[in-house]
Formats: sequence, C-alpha cells, structure tokens
Amino acid sequence: MQKHFCILFFAVCSFWAVAITLFIACSSDSGGGEKQRDGTVKLTLGKLQVPLFDSVSVHVSAANMESMSITAKSISDNVKIDGIPLGESRKFEVKVYADHGKEVLRGEAVADIIAGQTITIPITLIPISGFLRLEIPLGIPNNTDIRSGTLYLGSLEFQMQFENGKGVFSTGALPLNQTFSLYLELKSSNGEILFFGEKQIKLSSILQAETMQLQSTRSSVTLELEMSYDGPVQILAMLPISVSREPRYYGDLFFTEIYADPKVNGDDFEYMEIYNATLDTLELANCRAARSRSSATATQMLDMPPDLILPPMKFLFFGRDSVEGADFNYEGFTLANTSQSLGFFCKDFVIDSLFYSTNEDNPFPIKRGAAMQLPLSNFADREIGASWCDGFSPKQDANCQ
Repeated sequence: MQKHFCILFFAVCSFWAVAITLFIACSSDSGGGEKQRDGTVKLTLGKLQVPLFDSVSVHVSAANMESMSITAKSISDNVKIDGIPLGESRKFEVKVYADHGKEVLRGEAVADIIAGQTITIPITLIPISGFLRLEIPLGIPNNTDIRSGTLYLGSLEFQMQFENGKGVFSTGALPLNQTFSLYLELKSSNGEILFFGEKQIKLSSILQAETMQLQSTRSSVTLELEMSYDGPVQILAMLPISVSREPRYYGDLFFTEIYADPKVNGDDFEYMEIYNATLDTLELANCRAARSRSSATATQMLDMPPDLILPPMKFLFFGRDSVEGADFNYEGFTLANTSQSLGFFCKDFVIDSLFYSTNEDNPFPIKRGAAMQLPLSNFADREIGASWCDGFSPKQDANCQ
C-alpha cells in the first residue's frame, strides 16, 4: 500500500510586502517674530517580520543640512528622530539588518518639512536578501526514523533541527538573484541516508514555480516538491510513505485541550481536542472517548461520528451543543470539573489515556472558565500536570496564558 506525507519548503525574501510610514510633525512659534522649530519624525514599523532581526536604521540627509542617523534594536518599538532642520527635499533612507549585520530590506523617500504641517511619508521596503526554510513533517513519534539531515547550499551547510514533530532547516540571510546548488540528505538513527536530492535554486523577490525530487535509498519511491505561493515563496512536497488507516497504536492520537468547567451554563460549553501525531490519515468511525482509562469500566462513552477522518498532524475539536466552531457537536457526555479519567479507544486499542485532577502530588492547571491545554512539545510528559497550562487555542498548538 502506498504511503504519503508532506514536506513544506519555502524561501522568504521579505515575508510579504512591508510599508514603513514616517509621521512628520512640524510647528512654528511667534514671539517678537516667527521662530521655526526643527521637525520631529516618528518611524512606525508596523508588522515587520524579519528572521534573525538585528536592527533598523534611518538616515536623513539633504544638500543644505548635516546628515542624521538613528538605529533601533527592537523591531516592535517606534523610532523617534528630533531636530531635523525644516526645508525641502529631505531624503529618508531606511535599512533593516539581520543575521549579524547583513542588510535584508531597504527603502527610501523624499519629502519637504514645512513649519506648521503634519505629513505622512510611506516607504516601501525592498528585499535585498532572502532566507530559506525547509519544514519536514515527521509526526510526533517520528516513525519514519528520520533522525538527522543536512542541507548544503554551495559551500554553506545547515543541520536539521526538530520542532514539534517537524524537521526544520533554517538558513541565514542569502543574496537575492543568485543561483545556489542545493543538496539535501535525510538520515536514519544509524546514519543511513534515507532520502537525498539536489537542485539549482535561485532566490528572487518575484513569484515563480519550480519542482524538486528526492530519491529514496530504500525503494523506488520519490519525494516530489512542488512550489506554490501565497506571499512567501514556498514549495509543497509529497513523499509516498503515509496511509489512511484506523488508529491502533498508543500515542497515534492524544488529548491536547480539555474544557471541563465553563463559567456559564455548566456542561453546555464543554469541549475536548485531540491531535493526530502521525503522518497517516486516521479513520475514527470505530473510535470513542470514554470517562475511564479502560473502555470496559467506562461510565460514559462518546462515539465518534461515522466516516470521520483526521488528516496527519491536525487537531480535532469537538464540543457540547453550544460550542461554536467545533468539528462536530455531541450530547450527553460530560466532564468532571476537578478529577477525571479519560480515554480514547479505537476498537480494542487504547490510543490515549489521561487522569487529571487537583491532587497535590500531580496537580493539573484546572480552573473554572479556562481550558487546560498541552503544548505539543510536552507530548512525552502529558501525564504530568505541570506539562499542561491554561488558555484557549482550539485547532492549534497550545497558547499558554
């Protein structure tokens, strides 16, 4: 049976088009004659997103004034420049630096600063450098046995890091419009090369489409990467090693969010969430949640709807009658507020089990009006109360409050 999983590979030139706005306020005084004040510039960065950000600098110049410069080390703070002489044709140059001082974005504009006026100057930043990021979904248990990898870009070398069930390669700033020889190796726990591939790739600030293929050393299957774009340059890939199946192993699915004690209307707003930790599409028609860690002793059972499937590395969010946005709603099944055994069963297999309580020896963060959630990075320690936190994040990784 053929299997499939996805790889996401994208190159970031500027993340998306970014405009920086300069708000310039000037004024005049009178008292025995008019006295002009120097202008004040406030640089508003907005939602500027740059990997490995270092600083942003503003340079102000004109033929009849001494040049001025200021640098900000935070990308979220506004930059204020006082004392700009009033006059015509003031040139504002903005540069953004990242990855230990490499220039990655640049923009400029010219404006007149006149007493008594407030003006706005939009500056569009143009990418100078780009970043490559390669994401390889491995699943939380990582049953693929991909344990390491190396990405080569010409003479540059980058090692794979692991982030919540993904293998990730991230480069530093790379020059645009330069062709790189890309070579990639993915290795098993014993160092065997499982997949490899090479390609010529060119970072550009314009959208383009490409494909890439990785060869498998274990069979004739290939990994095909296909570029698509939604703002950043990105490549989507399918590797033929995943299937559609019923859950049968402990940890294929696990609870990630539980809302047992809503503030209002009691049980009507309760909900649960589970996560598909595998690279397979899981068929849940023969599965059920239970108020027990053993299906034989369960006091309440909640059958999953017929034909329900859960794609790989996705969340399933299900709740009581009044819960909006749930993948499906249910009736009758209730959660205890302070102490509860929960299980998830598929046919005769125990897929996940959990006991949460406020007991002092292993307290969970149970609060009225707050959901209890598990960050995916704490998967291995999910039976420990300290691995959970309060917050609301249906259908996404935990957002601890």
